[in-house]
Amino acid sequence: MALLAVGMTANAGNLFSNDGSDDNNDLVLKNGKNGKVTMHLGVGVNVVTGAPDGYEFAPFKSWDIQWTAIQYDYRPKGANQTYSVGLGLNWRTYGLKDNNTAFEKVNDVVKLGGFPSDAGSRHSNVRTLGINIPLLFTQSLGKDCSFSLGPIVNFNVGGWVNNDWEVGDQTIDVSTSKIGQRTFTVEALGVLDFDGIGIFCKYSPMSVFKNDRGPEFRSITFGLYF
Repeated sequence: MALLAVGMTANAGNLFSNDGSDDNNDLVLKNGKNGKVTMHLGVGVNVVTGAPDGYEFAPFKSWDIQWTAIQYDYRPKGANQTYSVGLGLNWRTYGLKDNNTAFEKVNDVVKLGGFPSDAGSRHSNVRTLGINIPLLFTQSLGKDCSFSLGPIVNFNVGGWVNNDWEVGDQTIDVSTSKIGQRTFTVEALGVLDFDGIGIFCKYSPMSVFKNDRGPEFRSITFGLYF
């Protein structure tokens, strides 16, 4: 998904029309009289908050890739404000800091476990895939600068626990699905954009797992937004 998003984003200018003005060098799929259709990509690290005792997450093992495949931006004539609605995908990972511990699913509950005693290089994380709908308000701050703010509605259609380790020359990768992630979540997104490159912060106030299906934790994401 990440390769598809990067490839389509990088080539959007060649694949689609880009006629008309574009204040902040958005990746424009189509221009209209008072609006345009754009594509966006956000890549950041997840900083976990509120995790129970024993759960330590590493930010650079915890990634967030948000690809807004299509977004309609409406800007009233003569206004400095833009109102947007989009549709895209969100891929997230939450990786454990301690390589001696691992996520495991026992009786439909995700909890901490361990690796085999002879395991070499070890990694354990939770992964989720969601369909997201960003609803954003953008205020122009000048010719090449703007600030966007709004909620993102997520439908989390997939969740996995993934553990991999090495035994000798062999790599073992075990993925467990149906982990009880929340199906519906809402987040808050803020983006400061300058000349088409943005810095974003996304706060996720709802826990990743449903009640009694796994550890209760939330996350704040920081990254770049294009």
